[in-house]
Amino acid sequence: MGQKGISRRSFLKWSAGALAGIALLGVERPTHAFAAAKESGPAISVSKIPTKPEQIAKESPLVQANMEKLQAFASSLKDGGLQEKVKGVLQNPAPTFLSQYKAGDVDKVYAELQAKGLVDPAKVTAQTLLPPIKKATQTPQPFLTAPGSGYSSHHPYPGGLVTHTTANVTILLGIYHAYEDVFADSCDYDTAVAGEILHDLAKPYVFQWQKDGSSLKEYTIAGTGAHHIFSIAESLYRGMPAEVVVAQACAHNHPGSEKDAADVEHWLQAASILAGKDAVESGLLKADGHLKEPIGSEGFLVHLGDHDWVLSGFAAKNCVAYLKDYAKKTFGTLDDLRFHAFRNYVGSRVSYMRLYQAIEQGEADALIASVVKA
Repeated sequence: MGQKGISRRSFLKWSAGALAGIALLGVERPTHAFAAAKESGPAISVSKIPTKPEQIAKESPLVQANMEKLQAFASSLKDGGLQEKVKGVLQNPAPTFLSQYKAGDVDKVYAELQAKGLVDPAKVTAQTLLPPIKKATQTPQPFLTAPGSGYSSHHPYPGGLVTHTTANVTILLGIYHAYEDVFADSCDYDTAVAGEILHDLAKPYVFQWQKDGSSLKEYTIAGTGAHHIFSIAESLYRGMPAEVVVAQACAHNHPGSEKDAADVEHWLQAASILAGKDAVESGLLKADGHLKEPIGSEGFLVHLGDHDWVLSGFAAKNCVAYLKDYAKKTFGTLDDLRFHAFRNYVGSRVSYMRLYQAIEQGEADALIASVVKA
């Protein structure tokens, strides 16, 4: 499963970890890492903003630079087979587990999920269980262009998934090295990093962009966002190592108590059903349905790394409200398509994290005006 731990010297040599390593050593670093520090180009008129989210993401220096960093994280995996599979997901995050489905299979899968208490009929039906897709082997959008979550949640702009995932892996590595430095503790690097990179792989499928510039609504499976279950199912279907799949499943909760572990177990069960796999035979769970013991520490790190949303979700909520007021006073009334394009463009260019900081510092109007003009 790859090298158990990696040296600090090796970590610092990687372009992917350079800034994280510099920060750990207390050396001065740029105020805004990577593309956030770059000029985003001259401000464009609000009437000239692209309305297609895919174009907005592809033309964003912030998103492009962080995609490069994310790909470098994938390249840092020592296990060649795992590295190839993870890179394959970043290249084409399609829900390929659906390629095995034939007519009537969705109803059967839904019935099994319902029989095991893994779907709530009041919240999701067999008809709403799966988002629409033309071809299971082809992603409805690139990893690069997907939002970080639902349109009212964290990083809800084109490329938000890239910034969210890159932030999460960076956070995970900070914790990884903190434990290594303080406790001489070294969990499996490949398992932790791969689990974090893969944790939201289904968001390009779940949060497809709609004609009005917003993203598709998400339903729940096994008490959590469906993207989490689809992501686990896809990793399982693509043959990711069992320890990586379990670590990935811990993103939404840690297995630190029987109650919390039960969440992870239910998610693994639901994902196994969707992927057409047996959770026990796949090495995910014991015959009694519980996690194998001792429980690896990698899943805890994946869970801790997946906490960018705590601040970024709060920031996004406030930024969207601010952008609504700003648009009204600066541009007048915008229809939904044009306003969604405006908020998508600003988020993709500077991120809502940076914009919220500007709001705190009373510099938000100037930051927005540097990107979009009347």
